[in-house]
Amino acid sequence: MPSQKNNKSSKRPTQLDVAKASGFSRPTVSLALKDDPIVAKATRDKIRQIADSLGYVPDPLLSALSKYRKQLGTQSYQGTLAWISSSPHDYKWNEITPYHEYYLGACKQARRLGYTIEELDLQQQQLSPQRLDGILSARGIHGLLLCPPVHSEEQYALPWDRYSIITFGDSVTSPNLHRVSASHYRATKRVFQELRESGHQNIGFIFNTEVARKTQDLCQSAYLCEARKSNTKSIPPLIQDHITGDDIAAWFECYQPDAAIISAPNWPAVQASGVRIPEELSIACPMTPKHSPQLSGILEKSQQIGAAAVDTLVQMIEHDMRGIPVDPKYILLEGHWNAGSSIRMP
Repeated sequence: MPSQKNNKSSKRPTQLDVAKASGFSRPTVSLALKDDPIVAKATRDKIRQIADSLGYVPDPLLSALSKYRKQLGTQSYQGTLAWISSSPHDYKWNEITPYHEYYLGACKQARRLGYTIEELDLQQQQLSPQRLDGILSARGIHGLLLCPPVHSEEQYALPWDRYSIITFGDSVTSPNLHRVSASHYRATKRVFQELRESGHQNIGFIFNTEVARKTQDLCQSAYLCEARKSNTKSIPPLIQDHITGDDIAAWFECYQPDAAIISAPNWPAVQASGVRIPEELSIACPMTPKHSPQLSGILEKSQQIGAAAVDTLVQMIEHDMRGIPVDPKYILLEGHWNAGSSIRMP
């Protein structure tokens, strides 16, 4: 008959055993063993090393049960998250298509995880940081989804240390928070490469200044990098606050590009310029709006970005990760190519 000691030594090591041996909490161990980037890499490596030394391997039956439970659908009510925005009185945040799509995706994922989302607009509701803090505390809200401000020069002043917070894109520059974004740099490189592969040699760049600021000039950086590598004709980028059809016509007449990469707000001006698209000038956009399917370029996965933000925020709440992060995480989601009809094909 085997001894009691032998029975104990043959027991499968669990995550609780790894937690006790490593000194980290059971939830942190669980995330680390999933290689979740919300846990610092050094911590993940240490926990993995200890797990390996104990002979830990995931229990396939428990993994299957966990997956089954998640597939059953919406969980019971877990709490409320806040959608924090800041809109001038004449222009609300949800009039900006990507922001509205972030919100829709966030709401859908929140419901699936058992959360509701409450919208609070600082400017429209005249909420000071102190008043906002009071509302959030009274309603038991611990997690904030920070919508990019409508105007890029505006920044938020919030009681950062009391809440788990995540934002979208690059507009919120201070403080440096966890964020989820479209991959603007890679999207622009892809657009440039598509234009080159379709035979275009002289590719220009037309961009709205506000969009450039909100994307930290990543699109222009990618354009200049690709232009340098391809040894194309040097065409000065057209970057202004308000670009008219006449501005584009004059730029086209002066530099004679055969294609241009544009920001989404410039598409109406391109169409009004009198330049024939795509016969005289092919146009592509690294952030093509859903409502302009004829515009060739990259369609961002904005609702998926909203869902990813909720997933990350809920993890932060569950592990009591509040305040300004020491090691901010930057989650990028790549869009997909939309052929459209604004590129002249060979």
